[in-house]
Amino acid sequence: MKKHYALITSLFALSYLSAQKVNKAETASVLAPASVETNNVFADQSLAGKSSNRTERRGVNYTSFIRLGSTWYDLQTNYAMPHRLLVHDNGSVSATWTTSPNDVAGFPGRGAGYNYRTPEGKWLKSDSTGVEKTVRSGWPNIGRLRNGTEFIIAHDASTGGFAMTKNSALGTRPSTVTKILEEAPYKPIWARTANDGDTIHLIHSYSDSQAVGEKRAPTRKGVFAPMVYCRSIDGGVTWDKKHIMLPDYDSTLTNNGGADQYSIDARGKTVAIVNADKFQGVILWKSTDGGATFTRIIADTFKYAPYNSKKLMLDTPFTNDGTCDVMIDPNGDVHVFWGVARVGDDDTTDEFYSDFFGTMGIGYFNEKSGQSKFIAGSAAFDRDGDGGVSLQAATLRGLESGQLPTVNGSKLSTCSRLGNTNPMRQPNAAIDENGNIYCIFSIPIEGDVSLLGANFRDIGVVYSKDSGATWSTPQNLTQVLTREDDFACVARRANGFLHMMWQQDIEPGTNLQNNSTNDGNHLPTLNEMLYQAIPLGDILDNKIGMVWGLKVDKPNTGKAMIVGQNYPNPFSGSTNVVIWLTNPGDVKVDVRNSTGALVRSEVLSGLNRGNHIINIDAQGLSAGVYTYSITSGGSTASRTMMVK
Repeated sequence: MKKHYALITSLFALSYLSAQKVNKAETASVLAPASVETNNVFADQSLAGKSSNRTERRGVNYTSFIRLGSTWYDLQTNYAMPHRLLVHDNGSVSATWTTSPNDVAGFPGRGAGYNYRTPEGKWLKSDSTGVEKTVRSGWPNIGRLRNGTEFIIAHDASTGGFAMTKNSALGTRPSTVTKILEEAPYKPIWARTANDGDTIHLIHSYSDSQAVGEKRAPTRKGVFAPMVYCRSIDGGVTWDKKHIMLPDYDSTLTNNGGADQYSIDARGKTVAIVNADKFQGVILWKSTDGGATFTRIIADTFKYAPYNSKKLMLDTPFTNDGTCDVMIDPNGDVHVFWGVARVGDDDTTDEFYSDFFGTMGIGYFNEKSGQSKFIAGSAAFDRDGDGGVSLQAATLRGLESGQLPTVNGSKLSTCSRLGNTNPMRQPNAAIDENGNIYCIFSIPIEGDVSLLGANFRDIGVVYSKDSGATWSTPQNLTQVLTREDDFACVARRANGFLHMMWQQDIEPGTNLQNNSTNDGNHLPTLNEMLYQAIPLGDILDNKIGMVWGLKVDKPNTGKAMIVGQNYPNPFSGSTNVVIWLTNPGDVKVDVRNSTGALVRSEVLSGLNRGNHIINIDAQGLSAGVYTYSITSGGSTASRTMMVK
């Protein structure tokens, strides 16, 4: 099942890119074709994945985060990450994720987790129980309606269709559940939603079952299990468009849809939908009339589309890995992002193709320029100086029929490849009020290796200050030792901070995709759902960097920024304030009364960079207005608070 190619071209030389044979028939109903035409844009050595001996990542954990909740169920999506984080006009933030309160077989309690951050920065207490209560759901999406209430839409994989849960006011836990968009005998699942006010746009695919007595997924316009479009103009009460095929989405480019290989965005009357598939290309649909009509745009072509097993691909063309995102800027122009992959086929007598799972990169399409380009690769994450990220075999290999694979005659102790995605995957985009664009992604880290021999992941970011014309060098947003940071998403709106949430695991890979029942090498673990608010200035000034844990910057040389007003306020007893510390070191907290006299002072030593919740004790202070100051290095940030 293993195959190696030695590629030497006029553009670049890659030695022993690991290519694995994939069964075309087995993957047909779960892969979404997407690809990039082979061209100079992607001819970059930093796309290469290599194998090397294990190296140790030394030092300390470097960044601190805030916990939103947890989950025993650890597969947040099959491919593309939905936007599950909302920033509201008042600065508050809402979050949802797939959760399970326990590790009972089959995860019967699976549902949509929920947490809310007040404008001051306080996150409500979250548990790991889904908001739907009576429905086993997953893959949630969150939105805010015109009246200020929120909705969560998640799928019911057992019967098909979606559970729509609403709350009574912003920040209250959603509880009212309605089943929507059922389509018996088929099973619509894997929804992505975007809304502007009460107009909700939703795309989904279909679950396919070969069980006796169950209906297979539908075939429409020659596409099996296609992505389809739905719309509601009254906040999800009724749906005037249901399960509609988009124009020119047919068998001329693909014959199979796929789970989660699509994304959607909406801004006013403009709607953008992207569909990505290894053997189709990246297809964009845009509507400027609120979803009444759509126009198809080919964001990236694949010259072998529609692909079948009888087509040779000896040139091993670049394509995408099915993880994608789409974003509309304030001018109405569309930006598309995808994980870069590479495929080949040198034998038309079988039902297999070769997939180069070591290929690493992020692709990008700008509607205004009509150009696609490569905006991030592995070179910036190179730690041993050989030009790219060296990955362990376990990071590139996937389970075969529940069995651990054998490499070079030896059975692996574990594997951590996430489905048929590539190592650099799941782009997710945000934009700030100045038009700066931010794209995060997941990437395995060279030398940060688990005891079972697989690379741990971190979350990287690149940005553009000129509407996508040029892009920055990548930076590492998490930088955590011996933890798997993956399934990350950002709030589309960056309001002075980049708001990001993700799942953190103690072992690379997932229990759902990487546990061998014979070996029990990735048993269910309690995964943390984490959040951080990162100052945009630190990203744009390239202060985040990489920081591989090899050293710690000089202490007390950074600054502390106050993320929001203290909470509660007014208060008695104690209050909390969320800060961002730009460099590790000490933080001094001073409290002064209305005359300027110092009444409290405390030094918190040895804090990591990142978000911290600082507790201010006001016991014994009389009622009145006080000023608290947070000092780190040579900087001080101050706010007022009220003791009652």
